[in-house]
Amino acid sequence: MTGPEIVQVIQDALNRKGSNPSRFAKENGFSINAVRYILEGRPPSSRRLAEVCEALGLEFYVGPPRVPDGKRIDASELANELDRLAVEARRIADDVEGVPAEIDQSLLYVSAPRYEVLAAAGGGAEVLDESVKGYLGFNKTWLREQSLSPSNLAVIEVSGDSMEPTLHSGDSVLLDMRAQQLKDGSIYTLRRGGELLVKRLRQQGTSWLIVSDNLAYPVEPLDENVDVLGRVVWLGRTFADDL
Repeated sequence: MTGPEIVQVIQDALNRKGSNPSRFAKENGFSINAVRYILEGRPPSSRRLAEVCEALGLEFYVGPPRVPDGKRIDASELANELDRLAVEARRIADDVEGVPAEIDQSLLYVSAPRYEVLAAAGGGAEVLDESVKGYLGFNKTWLREQSLSPSNLAVIEVSGDSMEPTLHSGDSVLLDMRAQQLKDGSIYTLRRGGELLVKRLRQQGTSWLIVSDNLAYPVEPLDENVDVLGRVVWLGRTFADDL
């Protein structure tokens, strides 16, 4: 902040108090010249300027770091805190209005589309329809912690047994659909012709292999005929009644 800007901030603070240099100096034990010199742009001592700022309710600040104990502000932590404050503000508003607090779920959750397709954990499931049949909600905080973008999420269903015991037929999986560098050992949804597959990818030298967790299925090469659609980042499972 420049000298003229400091002078303006102090003058504005005096105006907000409805005071003037003479009255302010007298009320706070300063000499009238000390306050006048500051307002005239003459450089005061840092000690004197700090005392004047404190009397006016202003922060006297020199330079970084401004965060206590040298802690840097984490963008994810800030976003989480803003979400928490938004929910709290809604709850307080409802309490004031005398009605039960109903939290807007969009403040807490992102709805990921659930598509009417099957990704085969087996020989391949034909894609017949890609319409949205519903939505699943995912906590915004969790998505940020996983570095996931809400606009690039999709939920599909697994069919077959080639990925057992990791994935079972009927499981729902959340896909991160962003184009990204492949991760060795991660599970992906793949498109091969008109079929969808859900398989693990393994790197072998400069090549990649399509691997099933069920050892009864063969290992295949990942070639130009296979498109990588998305990485599996979450699974949901409904237990059978007899479990």
